[in-house]
Amino acid sequence: MARRGTLTGGTGDVKPQVLTAQTGFQSVPNAYVFSRIPLPVPRFGTQKGKATIFEFLKVSYYFGQLNLADAFVMEWAFITPAVERAQGELSDFPTWIQDVANPKVLALATLGGSGGTRALRLPITIDLTDNAGNGVLVATDSVSLVFGGSSQTAVGSVVMKLLYRQVNVGVQEYVGIVQSQL
Repeated sequence: MARRGTLTGGTGDVKPQVLTAQTGFQSVPNAYVFSRIPLPVPRFGTQKGKATIFEFLKVSYYFGQLNLADAFVMEWAFITPAVERAQGELSDFPTWIQDVANPKVLALATLGGSGGTRALRLPITIDLTDNAGNGVLVATDSVSLVFGGSSQTAVGSVVMKLLYRQVNVGVQEYVGIVQSQL
């Protein structure tokens, strides 16, 4: 059940919004590439004692077409408020394991094969909501869309569509969320 009166959707309603972003292409295969995406942070006054932050509901990824036919390639994408990778840093299976284990990594999607034929359906969508329809709260001005791969034969990229809404939270909750995402 939605929290009555706390959702803003940017205009005072509960309608989600969509943010679309794309990484650049890798400079070489098997390298990390990311784009910093500014979030549409409201700069107008909110309710007294409240802060307006983002609630991420779903993330859909559209992987580039260059490596899709190669069943040995593994590619992944995720969003994060705090990037811990460098542009062009080597991406491989061990770094993917680190990404999976990182608590600041949100909505990690992996597209990979084991040498067989790949049955592929795009987009790959990750639902971030719980059984009550509440998503992941994010209290930063921007997030990064990160893309990496292993065994790539061509450079790649990814497009992301993020379904979000804005929500008002108490100042103490806001400070706790900010501290956990630094």
